Amino acid sequence: MMLKVNNSYNFLNGQITFLILLMFILSFSLVSAEGCAPEGFMGRFQEGLNITITETCPTCTFINISIKDPNSTLLFTNEPMTLANGIFTFDINATSLTSLGTYNIEGFSNLDLPVKACFIITNITTEITIPESLIYIILSFAAFFIFLLCLWGAVVVPFKNEKNEFARIIKIQRLKYLKVALIFLSYLFFVWFVNLMLTMSNNLIALTQYNGFFTMVFNFLIAFAWPMFVIMFLFMFLLGIRDLKLKDLLNRGIKPRE
Repeated sequence: MMLKVNNSYNFLNGQITFLILLMFILSFSLVSAEGCAPEGFMGRFQEGLNITITETCPTCTFINISIKDPNSTLLFTNEPMTLANGIFTFDINATSLTSLGTYNIEGFSNLDLPVKACFIITNITTEITIPESLIYIILSFAAFFIFLLCLWGAVVVPFKNEKNEFARIIKIQRLKYLKVALIFLSYLFFVWFVNLMLTMSNNLIALTQYNGFFTMVFNFLIAFAWPMFVIMFLFMFLLGIRDLKLKDLLNRGIKPRE
């Protein structure tokens, strides 16, 4: 029996180590994510609207730029900006801005000065404030922590019925229903965590280029939420019927095998 407990804890430790490593890799990738300097940030724009980007260079006679979308697809190549009153502008039609996230700009001028800038396309009309950002970050950590707790419970809670030395059932394990419920709860809290990350990716520059990834993961998780609930409900229903039959056998003094 002690060997089984140790094996359970070894498995649990392995799971937690993997999750911590995954968080570290994600955090490192966010910190090292490619972006543009603050002075090169041209603004945040609402999805579905035509936009105009500007560049100031009093001594430049021309500036040509290339623009890549968040998926690194080249949208414009060596396009000239329009000069008027010492300010260069470039108009972009909303139909070209099909992806949410950070659009990177590179270019050059007659002064051989490299141009590096970016702008953000978001689907949220109101930008969250710093206090709201802190609340989202705290909620994200809380959601992920509760997800880990539920996952930990799902790992350590026993599922199999108790047996004697002859491998015959002597007691029905009722905690199996809690184990199944914890698996589903961990799924829900992970969905909540991804939803929070998706919201922040629309508002925080460091996460914007991950908007497509979080959107894909969130849509996938939502699509499988109801099927998982139905499967969990049917599974617990069939377990209940099976346990009732086993209980009837145990009440009659019969110790069945699984």
